[in-house]
Amino acid sequence: MKLLQKLSPPTIIRLLTIFIMLLMSQTTFYFLTLNTFLAYVPIELSFQIQRADRIWVQKMLAAFWLLFFPNIPYLASDIIHADLLTIYSPMGSVPSVRLWGLLIILFLVVFAYIIWGFTQLLALVTALQIKYRLKSWISWGILLGICFLSSMGIYAGRFPPRLHSVYFLTDPWQVVDIIFLQWSVKKLELVILFWFLHLGILFVLYIHERLRQEVVK
Repeated sequence: MKLLQKLSPPTIIRLLTIFIMLLMSQTTFYFLTLNTFLAYVPIELSFQIQRADRIWVQKMLAAFWLLFFPNIPYLASDIIHADLLTIYSPMGSVPSVRLWGLLIILFLVVFAYIIWGFTQLLALVTALQIKYRLKSWISWGILLGICFLSSMGIYAGRFPPRLHSVYFLTDPWQVVDIIFLQWSVKKLELVILFWFLHLGILFVLYIHERLRQEVVK
């Protein structure tokens, strides 16, 4: 515990990310190696944005942060891979501790990076509001807009042709066409559903903060 107190939260997150990537690389959930790293990238970028002194550096980092942010809520869709595990034996025998361990790790990874990522999202929007003296409704508009863009990113990453954030760098025009120009009723429905996922996470964090303030009082 004393060791944890000596380490800063960003350092702890960096170390945990490396540990998770190494741990999961040889398991059924090997996909968590890449997905965890992609979810870590915007969190690290958020740390650097708040540390940067020059405006142009902040803007450049913010652009990359926005590009990679959808990888955080995208982790929530990874729960569909839980069916890869045969948790219950048809013969009613004692379940595999290893498989339950993998399931618990999947949950913890999704839970942790979503909490960390959305906490940093709120921190960045708050810093933007203070720096430019934005009205609350403008800040909320920015927050909701980021969540909607992120929802579009989740759709593009989960459904065919399944794009990764790196495609913005290798084939940006195709990505823009697929995400922003190609629409259908089903896509709109799923994007709105993913948007409600974002709003639900923000609501949970809001309640958590209210409860924390009540305890402090």
